[in-house]
Amino acid sequence: MGGAPALELATPRSETLVQQRAGYYWAGMLTIAANSRSARAAARTFVFLLKVLPTLPSQPLDLITPSFTVERLQYPTRTSVAEGDVYRPANAGPHPGVVVCLGVVPFGVDHPQVPILGEALARSGFAALLYWSPYMRDFRLDPEDIENIALAYGRLVDQPYVDERHSGLIGTCVGGSFALMAAADAGIRDLVAFVAAFAPYGSLFSLGRDIASSSRMNGSEREPWQVDQLTRRVLVHSVTARLAPAEAETLRDGFEGGGHASADGLTPDGAAVRTFLAARDLEQAERALAELPGDVRAGLADLSPLNYLQDIHAPSIALSHDQDDQVIPVGESRQLRSALEGRQGFHYTEFAMFQHADPTKRKLPPWQLLRQLSRFYLWLHAIFRQAVA
Repeated sequence: MGGAPALELATPRSETLVQQRAGYYWAGMLTIAANSRSARAAARTFVFLLKVLPTLPSQPLDLITPSFTVERLQYPTRTSVAEGDVYRPANAGPHPGVVVCLGVVPFGVDHPQVPILGEALARSGFAALLYWSPYMRDFRLDPEDIENIALAYGRLVDQPYVDERHSGLIGTCVGGSFALMAAADAGIRDLVAFVAAFAPYGSLFSLGRDIASSSRMNGSEREPWQVDQLTRRVLVHSVTARLAPAEAETLRDGFEGGGHASADGLTPDGAAVRTFLAARDLEQAERALAELPGDVRAGLADLSPLNYLQDIHAPSIALSHDQDDQVIPVGESRQLRSALEGRQGFHYTEFAMFQHADPTKRKLPPWQLLRQLSRFYLWLHAIFRQAVA
């Protein structure tokens, strides 16, 4: 339930020369545009777009964009001290900073997708701290991450190479949800210029109901949903986190893969969680959700961005979602859109090309691809405009 730029696709030799020429053309146009302050946001948006999407030509940009460096940054957490990689332009800056919340990523921190994202942000002028959650590596969501992301953000914007006036947070999937919640933290909310979330969930109550019932909203209608196993695993780990370890392990072993666990020997709280995870339809899921233990329901509320929106002070909030996302239903972002609609500085976009942050899974005709890339560019531009304002 996380996202990063996709791995580079194999490019037919017949297309290589065309792509190289296109890359040099864009490099020249960006050099001209960068000379005007009003065009810097557009230029940086193009740089990021070309660098982050593997099918687009971007090598010539390396000749005109700043070289970048990667360094380790220590930041405090609620209980200890952690470290993360900062990708940033090699010059002194100051640069807009961004904490990138990667979410529940089902691959290791050394996966090649990660440095692609870091370089794309650094080449486009950001000092980007990549935040990895120890809880999300255990496939569970924990409120402590909200505070830890805020603490990481505070440390990043305190660096001499960061311009705290134009910095913000970006997240994908559940990382996007946590970026929204962290942006509402009292310690940083007046320092956050923008927050962007790609494919976030809005409420763990509605997402949990959809997962348990294997159904989701499509407009005004409810339709069957084949729940992604990673999505189910995160729900199982999260709702069992407050149970005794042995009881939680029993339920996780039974339900992670879509199976069942016996009710024998469970406490009343464990039995209530089991009933919720064993729901077969919407009615059962809603009834079981209402009967979950009080502390479990409180935990779901604590992890629902809809409950934090009123405390986000960022001048720019940008949300986006792929319409056919199989990991987080687009209805989750639409909930957030409904709550934020009419707010100044709010931007919302839906795509039809990413398949949950991966543009390599869907093959579009050139004209459709151009249209979707244009939508992606405009969504990104809302973020970059705030960063270089």
